[in-house]
Order: sequence, then C-alpha cells, then structure tokens
Amino acid sequence: MGFVAHGQCPLRKEWHSPSLGACTPSIHSRGQNTPGARISMSLLFRPLRIAALISLTVLVSACAPKSYLVKTPSPSGLNGTTANSVPAKLSVVDQRKGAERDFSTGILPAGLSTSSGPIQPASFLAETLQAELNSRGLAVKVSSEAADQSLQLQTFRMVNHRTSGFSPFITFTYLSADVDTPSGKKRVAAFVKRGKVPVWSFDEVIEPTLNEPLSLAVKELASKIAAKSYGWRASDKQLDALLAKLDKPKLEGPDYLDVYALGFSNHPRAIERVTQLSQHADEYVRLAAISSLGTLGANQQFNFLKGLYERREGSWQDRAMAIKAIGDLDTAESREFLAAQAKRWESAGSDKESLWTLQIIRLYL
Repeated sequence: MGFVAHGQCPLRKEWHSPSLGACTPSIHSRGQNTPGARISMSLLFRPLRIAALISLTVLVSACAPKSYLVKTPSPSGLNGTTANSVPAKLSVVDQRKGAERDFSTGILPAGLSTSSGPIQPASFLAETLQAELNSRGLAVKVSSEAADQSLQLQTFRMVNHRTSGFSPFITFTYLSADVDTPSGKKRVAAFVKRGKVPVWSFDEVIEPTLNEPLSLAVKELASKIAAKSYGWRASDKQLDALLAKLDKPKLEGPDYLDVYALGFSNHPRAIERVTQLSQHADEYVRLAAISSLGTLGANQQFNFLKGLYERREGSWQDRAMAIKAIGDLDTAESREFLAAQAKRWESAGSDKESLWTLQIIRLYL
C-alpha cells in the first residue's frame, strides 16, 4: 500500500466483514462425525477465526487518531433573571472515583486536548461552567478554591463506541454532580449521545461527536445549577426569540441545537413546544426535545416520558433520553421508578442495552 495522507482512510467501502466461521465446512456433511475429525477441523480453522477477529478489530480502529484537539465550549449568552441572591464563589470538589476518573475511554483510544493541553475534567468543568454562568448574568467565580457553595463532581466522562470500520463513531457524554442549593443538596446531571460516520477523515467526527456533546453537557449542567441554586430563567423576550427560531416548516441538521437551547431556558412556557418536538421525525431534534423535558422539570409529562421509555418498538436512543429526563424530574415518583429500573437492568445481564441504560440511571442515584 502506498503513502496515505494523515487522517485519510486506505480502506475501501466495498470491503465486507466476513462472518466468523462462515467458511467452516460442515463435518456432518462429509461423514466425518468423529471426535478426532472434530478436533482436527477445530484446530485447522482456529487460525482463520483469530485472523478474522484481528481483521474486525483493525477495521473498527482503522484511520482513527490516538488523540483529538477539541474546542472549549462557547457560552450561550442567554438573557434572564434570577430569583435568589448569587454567591460570589462556587467551589468544584472532585469526588470522582475509580473508573470515573478516566475521562475519555471506549473502543478506540481517544485522548482529548484543548489548545491549553490535555483536558483535566474538574478544572475544564470549572472554567467552562463559569464562562456559561457569567454569560447569563450570574457573576459567579467557579474554581477549586473553598467556598460557601460547592459542586461535588461525581461523573464527567466521554465513552466512545464503534462496531465496524463503516459504522458510526458514537460518543456518550456523562456528567453528574451534587450542588448546594437553598433547599439543600441536589443532584444535577447531563447525558448526550451523538454519532457520525467518518467518510474521508476522522476529523469529521470532532465537531458532532466531541465538541457539540461537551458544549451541550456543560450548558445543561449550568442551566440546572442556575435554576436550582439561583432561580434563574430566560426572560420572556429571550424565550420568544428561541421559539421564533424553531417556527419553521422543517427542522433538521443543526436545528436540534436550538431545541436544546429552548430546554436551557428554564422557562415553563417552553414546555409546550418541546413536548410537540419530542415526537419529531428528525432523530436529533426528537432526542433534544425528550431530554429538554427533563431539563425544564416538566413533571406533568412523567407518564408521557414513562410511555416513551417502555415502548419497546422505539429506538434505544429514545428510551435512553426518556429515562434520563425522568431522572431530571427528581420527584418521589420519578426516583422510585428510577430505582426500580436500576434493579431490573442490574439483573438483566451484560448486553449493551443493559449496560448503557444502567450508566444513565446511575448518574442520578
């Protein structure tokens, strides 16, 4: 194979992954149904199976770089008002333990850095959280310094997944923390799932599967802290502007980011439009809307969210966002339901749906 430019994939799309054992002849069809024949045939084809497994592993990781340069999230600048006094400082206390301290993990190695160097999760969160809160008119200094109000970081990680060289590169972004509020300590969390099939270069996955989820997770956490700690919500004028952006015949592509922004408004009048969009045909618009029902604290939509979660004919993504939104509601009813689902999935096995769903539920427990 000749020289391949950096970031380009030498693999052809016409390649098809062989089925393991597909070329293995039937012993019974040849009349060789003896222990010796079975052993010799097993030994004969074992190298082929190993080679196939190695080939699949190579294809999954083909062309993927070992690290990525990501952007620091840009603040939203949403205009709003507060109901509570805003303390001068918010202290981020890193309480992540064990595997939770591994920021970027998954099928492919993916070290993440900004222009300032490798991402240090707690300090990255403090910096971006302060920028987002300040942009909303909340003059809070967020750092690791001791303060009267604290944010105890429990989870902040990105997990990637890919099944083959021609399937989407998927990331799951998890973020959860306990924050001090006027009514006591509250759990705040965020979950974002994104995917992209790289066509020409793995550079294509950086914006949709790394930059956007990081930005959304920080903004969602900031929205929940702003609501629970400071009683912040977007102004009516700001809400009307957000609604106007979504008032068009067709929503697609980056429009899903405006749906998230509507959820980040913390404005109760946004619930009606978000509920409508939670059944939208566009997947990312729909997922953003389902997630936003939780962010907005739409307690009256608990049964609707429960129905989405229990609808087995729907996609896992829909169910995942529904259980995430149920966790956001933080009512006695939602907490009881979440605990029951945790027990159910813990005893279900180790398939992907069980593991992935449990990871979301545990953000809230």
